Amino acid sequence: MREHPESGFTGQVEGQSQPRPFVPETALRMAPNITDAEALAVFRRKLPGADAEVRSRFHPFWWTVFNARTSSIFRRRESSMRPGSATAGSRSAGPVAGQRMNVLVNAYSGKGFIAEFEPRGHAVPIEEWLDAFESSDQAGVRPESSEVRRTARSLVRTKVLKTVKLGMGVNIDEVGEPRGILKPNWVVTGANDKYSATILVDGLDSSHYIVRVAKL
Repeated sequence: MREHPESGFTGQVEGQSQPRPFVPETALRMAPNITDAEALAVFRRKLPGADAEVRSRFHPFWWTVFNARTSSIFRRRESSMRPGSATAGSRSAGPVAGQRMNVLVNAYSGKGFIAEFEPRGHAVPIEEWLDAFESSDQAGVRPESSEVRRTARSLVRTKVLKTVKLGMGVNIDEVGEPRGILKPNWVVTGANDKYSATILVDGLDSSHYIVRVAKL
């Protein structure tokens, strides 16, 4: 799953007071769609014949939901010029199209992406989400709630603006507080007779990237 690098957090500015880190009130642990055997197969396509170990790893994200609606500016103007325009205009000012969007924001990097699914899983204590964040060597300062929202809203707005036509207004509303998500991944480490490597395999769609590779 690709994250958008332009949507990352800006970080702490030197000289400013340290913001209070944002902790989600609830957390959800998702189940993987990809099995450990499938993750191993991904690894062996990169390193044929490798002996490897597969470990489960949950990556902390924030999950927030937005309703994005568009409305016709021209329709409102036309209605306001007709008899009884106050009533007619208020009716036509409503949305003519809408879309619900789920956004996941990486707790480590601050990058996000619009998910093509609604996250499902089991509710877990928030301490489990915090442990996943703090136990990683990628962990840094957790952002404020406003930073999570700004990143997610920017992604939604960018996507909506690519589809609207001239004369269309855009209204974006957040649905509730950002929640914590533990997204499943597989970490595969192994070697064949030429190379050793570590590959991270996405537990939802099997996309992957090479964390480390070395020639033997």
